[in-house]
Order: sequence, then structure tokens, then C-alpha cells
Amino acid sequence: MKYEKLNIAKKKYDIGTTTLIIFTFSTIFYSRIFCSIAHAPSALNFFHFVAALVTFGVAITTTRAKNREQIYISLVLLVHLFIFIVVMFASAILNEAGLVNLVFNFLILGEPFLLLVAIIATPLSFKQIERIRFWILISALINFLAAEVQYFMLSTGRMGMVGGYTLEDQVQGTFYLAGAGGYVSAGISVMVGLYFFLYIKSIPTWLRMLVFPATIHHIVISDTKQVFLTCFLGWVLLVLSKFLNIKQFFTYGICLGLGLYAFYWAAYNVEGLKLFGYFLDRTDMYQGPDAGPSLKIEGIRMVISYYKSPLNWLFGLGPGHTLGRLGGWTIHDYWSLLGPLGATTHPLYGRIWELINSSWILMSSTFFVPLFSWAGIWGDIGFLGLGSYLYLGIFTWQRLCLDDFSKYLVLNTLVYGFFLTQMEEPGYMISVALLIGLHWHERKHVLEAHSSQVKVNLFVSTVIKL
Repeated sequence: MKYEKLNIAKKKYDIGTTTLIIFTFSTIFYSRIFCSIAHAPSALNFFHFVAALVTFGVAITTTRAKNREQIYISLVLLVHLFIFIVVMFASAILNEAGLVNLVFNFLILGEPFLLLVAIIATPLSFKQIERIRFWILISALINFLAAEVQYFMLSTGRMGMVGGYTLEDQVQGTFYLAGAGGYVSAGISVMVGLYFFLYIKSIPTWLRMLVFPATIHHIVISDTKQVFLTCFLGWVLLVLSKFLNIKQFFTYGICLGLGLYAFYWAAYNVEGLKLFGYFLDRTDMYQGPDAGPSLKIEGIRMVISYYKSPLNWLFGLGPGHTLGRLGGWTIHDYWSLLGPLGATTHPLYGRIWELINSSWILMSSTFFVPLFSWAGIWGDIGFLGLGSYLYLGIFTWQRLCLDDFSKYLVLNTLVYGFFLTQMEEPGYMISVALLIGLHWHERKHVLEAHSSQVKVNLFVSTVIKL
């Protein structure tokens, strides 16, 4: 009787944690469009931080995980998240950054790992995995359909333009009227579409292949050229990671070459993609002292110009003070909310935006904008902070990425970190974390099932011999 009660309690816990994970994902995935359409308070866009902390707290304090690998991975991630926030705290003290800067900067960068710990630490059954998978897939479909509807309504004049947005800039799916909503929306379509094609084997292959033209169309109508570039560079890095495996190296390399040739041809011959050809031909954007590459690193030069001691190399200029999402625009966009809480700013903000607004190249394409995540992490919390954050990514690659799909997600995220602040966009990063954690559980179940089958076969063969 006691054993049955224990099982019932465990089942209730599992269902509760799974629900919290889905709820956290939903607060991020749908809050933007809800605030835009229902005119809800903008503070609702920050509620997902609270949801993530609650989910994380419940998961680690009530977990019943007995698998040694689950426990080890969760503990290592926890230890290094603690190191990360300690470095950030030291940077905040050194540079007199506000407490709200510290809290929000940690949550923006650490939230995906908090949710990843919650997923890994929670024993998930096949039924629970299917539930989370269904929610991710249906949300990605809603995001795609919302983008298609937005494009149709805007192009036919059935929905009015807002502010200074262009038509393509307002095609943002469920991340409607977010600063980088188009990139987040299209990026999610790419990775969830790839997951759908590779692993939802219950649907015929020809039907699963439809995700590729659908995803390309999503990228085109949202004019998110960097998503194409990121997919390509992520694939290049994946090919290079196969260097010691000659067969895979050449197979992946050939696929990469064919895909690149097809895209190059389409950029000059397919009407919807000719804008990409235009940017390929604008050589003046890439050459000269005032060209894009030089402007890209100008922000780094500006950060160094504010260094007052060698400690700045180690701890940066303070959380939310330089080139990341928080310092680049979030604090200023939400100053009425964050200012009274003690948020601090830095003179670098004014200089960066003066540079951006005065350059036709930076106003034409966000590709060369000096505000991007890797520079922001380094600028805010120095080389120690950058190193502690990189370790979290490296550990995730080594212990949680069990196949090329998960590795490709990590590599894509790494590349995104050089283009604006996609790596600090909660909608994108939580989706990545959820897919990596979910797929780790899927693979673990498959490996355990295979191990059990091997043991059964060995037992049967032994009995037959006897």
C-alpha cells in the first residue's frame, strides 16, 4: 500500500514539473504577440523570468532522478551557473552597476541553462516527452502560420503598419513587434522544422519534406537574410567537426557545397530571393576603412577606450553597460520600469547609437551592427565572464549533444552570437534549450531500450545454450 502511494506521488510530481516546463515555454513564446494585440502591460514580457525560476526551483528541490548521468550533468551545470553569477557580481561591484542590471543580465544569459537543468533533472516518461514535443511542434506551427497571415494582411493593406517598421520587419510570427522578432520567428521555424523532418517518423517522408520550402518562404517574407547565413556557417562548423571522420566529412561537405551552389543560383534567378543577390554584389559594403567589417569591431574599440584598470580586462565594464541586449536597448526601452528599480547606464550607449545612426551601412543591414552577444558578454563581464559562459556551452556540447542535430543547434547559436543579440533572445534560446534537453531524454530512452534488448537477447541465447 505504501509503495502504491509513493508511485502516485511521484507521478503527480512528474506531471507537475512537465506542466511547469511547458508553461515557462509558453510565457516566452506567446507573451509578445499577446502584449501587441491585447495591449497588455509591457511588464508581462518579463514574466517568463519568474516562471523559469519557479520551474528551476521546483525541479531541483523535488527531483527524484536516480540516473548518475542526470545527477552529474545537473550538478555541473549548477556549479558553473554559480561561478558565472559570482563573476557577474564582481563585475557589478567593480563598475558600480545597479542590482537590477545584475539580475536581468544573469537571467537573460542564464535562463536557458536554468530551464535546461530543470529538464535534465526531471525523469521524463515517453508520455511526458511526447507531451512536450507536441507543444513545441504546435507552437512552431502557430508561429509559422502567424507569420504567413501577417505577411498577407500587411501586403494587402488589411493590417496597418506600426511605427517605422517596414512590411518585412512586421512579419514576426508570435514574436510580433519585438525588436528582433523576425529573426527569432524564422530561426525557430528552421530548427523545429529540422527536428520535425528528422524525428517525427510517424509522418511520411514526402510530407515531412514540405517543411523546407515552408521554412525558406518564412525567411524570405520576413527578410531575415542572416538566418540563411547562420544555417550555412553552422553547417560549415559541423562539417569541420567531422574532420577525423573522413566519410562523414566528405558527405557533409558535398551536401554543403550543393546547398551553397543552389542558394547562389537562386539569389540571382528566383524573384523572392534576389534581394540576397543585391547584398552579395554590394562590394562597397565590405571594403575600406568605413566598411562593414571595420564598423563591426568599432564597438569593441569603444569598450576598451573606457578601461580604467587591468581588472576591466577580467571583469569588463559591468552588466548591462556595453554591447549586449540589456545595454544595447533593453534598459533604455524599459527605462520607465527599470529606472526606478536602480538600473544604471553607461556613456557607451550614446556613442554606439550615434555611430549606428550615422552609417548607411549599419542602417541598411544589421549584419555589421557592433551590438552583438559575444561582444556584449565580453564587454559587460570581461574575459572571466566570457570564459565561464563558454564553459556552459562546451559542457552542453560534450554531455548533452548526443547526435548531429543537437550539435547543429549549439553551433547555430554560436554563430548567431556574432549577429545582433539573437543569443540573448529568450524566445530563441529557450526553444534551443528545450529541444536539446528533450532530445537528450529521447536518446537516453532509446539507448536504455537498446541496452535492455541486448541483455534480453544475451539471456535468451544463454538459456538456449544451456
